[in-house]
Amino acid sequence: MNVRWLSYGLLFCVSCSPAQSRAPGHYVDHIKEGDIDREYILRVPKGYQPGKAAPVVFALHGLWGNMNAFALGTGIEDLADKEGFICVIPNGTPTSGRGWNTGFLELAGTPKDVQFIGDILDKVEKEFTTDKKRTFVFGHSNGAMMSYYLGGVMSDRFAAVAGVAGTVGIPGAQGAVKCVPDPKYPVSVLMIHGMKDPMVAFKPGDRALLQCTGAVDGAKWWAKVDGCKDVATIADLRKNYATLTSYTGGKNGTEVRLITTMNGTHDIPGALTNGGRETASGVDAISEIWSFFKSHPRL
Repeated sequence: MNVRWLSYGLLFCVSCSPAQSRAPGHYVDHIKEGDIDREYILRVPKGYQPGKAAPVVFALHGLWGNMNAFALGTGIEDLADKEGFICVIPNGTPTSGRGWNTGFLELAGTPKDVQFIGDILDKVEKEFTTDKKRTFVFGHSNGAMMSYYLGGVMSDRFAAVAGVAGTVGIPGAQGAVKCVPDPKYPVSVLMIHGMKDPMVAFKPGDRALLQCTGAVDGAKWWAKVDGCKDVATIADLRKNYATLTSYTGGKNGTEVRLITTMNGTHDIPGALTNGGRETASGVDAISEIWSFFKSHPRL
């Protein structure tokens, strides 16, 4: 064998692999967006191997939340270690309510929030070997709304999105609805919402701080833009606790699911809250989200 060509081949293989200089663990990274220093937690899972593609999961906290509390409450870093996905937990804009500008609802954040998420993903893909067919995002409350918004504007990069206690739209002027933009590519979606949510209404007219597109109508909207079957299947997920509504047959194998928790409020089902774990809903949202992500890569 020609040694010179073997050397060239080895050099080419090395140059095609992302440079990986950090060991598995917890890191806090920074990105400059204009004049604002943005930060995020990066969890490189135990067992990560350069050259072996790993899924990527973004986790977005709610309004007035922060990345550290969200990481602790959800236990997402421990799950990343167990399941082998790279986890990114960004902080909302520190000068603006520590939340997200979702386009249709500008409670907090800045118009550069989408660019911020995209810039992080660019950095992660450059440094690590990632599976671009298994890149996902989920969030809670305002973070859920941001996740849905990213599903609309970054459908070329996220295979599936999930949200807890969020919405896809709010009432606008003259009866119009400001909504997530239609995604260019089909995206699988999991929505989780409690019927007793006092903050983001489960359905229009509920006694809640934010009147918005309800969870049922939100799932129907996603099903329509994904090209799913018109008729959903509804089944018990946890008897007397939660139901699962599923829209299947979407373009490129996409699916839309809605988990409705009968006793659920605005908390993340199964997560740590106020020093204890939420159990009223009978559901572990983070486990449900990861299970959904695992079974819904981009085809």
